[in-house]
Amino acid sequence: MKKSNLLRTLIGLVIAAFFVYIAFRGISFKSLLHDALRANIYILLLATLVVLASHFLRALRWRVILQELKSDISVVDTWGSVMVGYLFNNFVPRLGEIVRAYATGRLEEISVRGVLGTIVLERLFDMLSAGILFGVALFLYHGDLIASFPFLRVAGVILVAGSVVLGAVLYVSSISEKFQRTILRLAEAVLPRKIAKKAENIFLSFLTSFKLLGSGKRVAIVTFYTALIWVAYIYTMYIPFFAFGFGARLHLTLYDAFLLILITSIAWSVPSPGGTGVYHLFVSAALVAISGVPK
Repeated sequence: MKKSNLLRTLIGLVIAAFFVYIAFRGISFKSLLHDALRANIYILLLATLVVLASHFLRALRWRVILQELKSDISVVDTWGSVMVGYLFNNFVPRLGEIVRAYATGRLEEISVRGVLGTIVLERLFDMLSAGILFGVALFLYHGDLIASFPFLRVAGVILVAGSVVLGAVLYVSSISEKFQRTILRLAEAVLPRKIAKKAENIFLSFLTSFKLLGSGKRVAIVTFYTALIWVAYIYTMYIPFFAFGFGARLHLTLYDAFLLILITSIAWSVPSPGGTGVYHLFVSAALVAISGVPK
C-alpha cells in the first residue's frame, strides 16, 4: 500500500473510532443487542433490496454518461464496478472511485481518465441535486431539527447557492468560450498563482465532464435517474423505521426519512471508512430531534 493511502486509512480509522465513541457512549450494548435481535428480518431484507436497487439505478445513470465514450457499455460491468467501488470505500475513503474507474476502463477498453471524468460528472449531479433538496427542506421544515443541527441552515444556504452558481457557470461556459476565458482570467486576477492554477484545473475538469453529457436528451435521462436514486435512498431510510417498531408508533413519515437522508449525506463527506461512526451519530441525533426516538 502506498504511504499516502496508508496515511489516509490511518486517519480514517482514527476518525471512525472517535465518532463511534461519541455515537455509542452511554448506550447499554446489552439493550442494543436485544433491540437488534428483535428487528423484523423480512422488513430489513426488503430494505436491503431497495439499497441494491439504488445501486443498480446508479449503474444505469452512469451507463448513460459513459455512452459518450462508448455506445455499447454493459450495465453488468457498470453495476459490478459500482459495487466494487463501494467495497473499497469501506477501507479507504474515496479510493473506490479510482478503483471503479480503473475496473471499468479495463473491462470496456476505454480511457481510465475519461471514465474518471464521468465519475466527476456523477458527483456534480449529486451535489447539484443535494443543494436543491436542501433548499426545499429548509423552506418546508419548521421543527427542532435546526436547533439540534445549527450548521444545517448555513450548510443548506451554501449548498443551494453553490449549486445554482456552479450549474449556471458550467452551463454558460460549455456554450460560450468567451465566458469560459473570462472566468479563468477572473480566477488569475483574484487568487494567488498556485491556488489559481489548481482552481483552473478543477474548473476545466468539471467543464470537460459537463460536456460529456452531450445532448439535452441525455441531460434529461440523467436527471430522471438522479431523481429515482433519491427516491430509493429515502425508502432505504423509511422502511427500517418499521423493522424496529417505532415507525408506526411515532408516526414517522417519508418526509422524516427525506430529512434524515439529507443529514446523512453530509455525514458521508467526512473521511471515515464506510461512514463508520459519523453516519450512526448523525442518524441517531436526527431521529431524537425529529420525533423523540429513544437513543
